[in-house]
Amino acid sequence: MLMDFLNGITLITNYILIPGLTYGSQLALGALGITIIYTVLRFSNFSHGEFFMLGAFTGLTIYNFIVDGELIYKIFPEAYGWIGYVIGLFFAFIAMGLFGVLVERLFFRPLTRKGGGYTVAGMGIIICGFGMSVVLQNLAYVIWKPSPHAFNAELGMPINIAGLTLPMTYLWMLVTGFVVSAALYLFLNKTKMGLGIRAVAHSKDISNLVGINVPLYISITFGIACAIAGVAGTLVGPTYQVVIYMGYIILLKAFASAVVGGFGSLPGAIVGGFTVGLFETMGSYYISGSHKDAFAFILMIIVLLIKPTGFFGVSVKMKA
Repeated sequence: MLMDFLNGITLITNYILIPGLTYGSQLALGALGITIIYTVLRFSNFSHGEFFMLGAFTGLTIYNFIVDGELIYKIFPEAYGWIGYVIGLFFAFIAMGLFGVLVERLFFRPLTRKGGGYTVAGMGIIICGFGMSVVLQNLAYVIWKPSPHAFNAELGMPINIAGLTLPMTYLWMLVTGFVVSAALYLFLNKTKMGLGIRAVAHSKDISNLVGINVPLYISITFGIACAIAGVAGTLVGPTYQVVIYMGYIILLKAFASAVVGGFGSLPGAIVGGFTVGLFETMGSYYISGSHKDAFAFILMIIVLLIKPTGFFGVSVKMKA
């Protein structure tokens, strides 16, 4: 009886908890980016998934370029795989951050200056996001072609402890997700620039009055969100194939995670990501793996029916 119980715990851990937490950590990073942009700019970036996709392709391209060369083998004969992977992560972070700043300045800023919400400019922001998604997909189509690309990162053998198996790709996703989330928390709460971003999120008018360069901080915010998406894409790459349409489903599930956790709440984005990841993995294991993409939205509907504001959302009463 005891052995059956332990075997059941091992089975659940290997096939539900570890994959669910790992996938949830990447959904949490995607939800964090969406939430940051919404909190500061007051609109949802519907092209955010494409930064995830472009980050995966950037990390893959840099990794292949480094590993295909002979120099890294001579310098790091035993650790060339994970060193090349770290360099790929770094380039994806920087490249997507800078590209995000460029996109915000050239395409979104002219619209955000004219207002948002239910105005014509507000609808223009939404349409611009969808249009940017199509443009970035076609850009990736031209550069990397439509066929799936395998991200064969040499990260080492899986870790086996007491019957539990943890692939190194999963370990990288969990640890890096935690590090990025912790770094973002410290940045927003312990640095002058982070406090400036929070001030802009609270009130752009008051921030202008006290001398904060609001347009600059908006660009930095957008760049940080896109940089996080780039890291998440590179982390997912070795586990799944890298393809130009991968950002679409990630965007939808990241939105579902943000809604489940409470739209506009950074802690909610993290909790929502892990919750959606675990729920989807559990549904795939117990019900149907072929319908796994539906479980995130089933959970979102259930949560909205029970608590419309999500786990950490705050209800706001508005006068007519």
